Amino acid sequence: MIFQESQLSVLDNSGAKRVLCIKVLRHIRGYAGALLVTTIKRAIHKKVRKKKIIKKGEIYRVLLVSCRKGFVRKTGHSLGGYANSVIVLRRDNISLPFGNRVRGPIFKEVRRSFSKIILFSPNLI
Repeated sequence: MIFQESQLSVLDNSGAKRVLCIKVLRHIRGYAGALLVTTIKRAIHKKVRKKKIIKKGEIYRVLLVSCRKGFVRKTGHSLGGYANSVIVLRRDNISLPFGNRVRGPIFKEVRRSFSKIILFSPNLI
């Protein structure tokens, strides 16, 4: 379960590695697909020309794509991830991720509200 002050890992290549949850904006049954407001706790400094980079201390909205707490699908299958993982979203268009690649698997329940993010993921659970 995700509460305030929960630390989450980042799955995309935006430059952020760990984030701290400030507020849960939207709860979803099973928690995959929840929208959170977070601050960046640990980030990698990238030297990229003419691209925006993520810095420590900035506030972003993120999408929860994998959670440790298990849940049961309508088909009866129970699932649980190996970590609480998120994808950082853009500030101007929150339906798109900040990075252009996702490093790990994400739950299929994200498809309901954020269908474009599935295009960036290598595999779905």
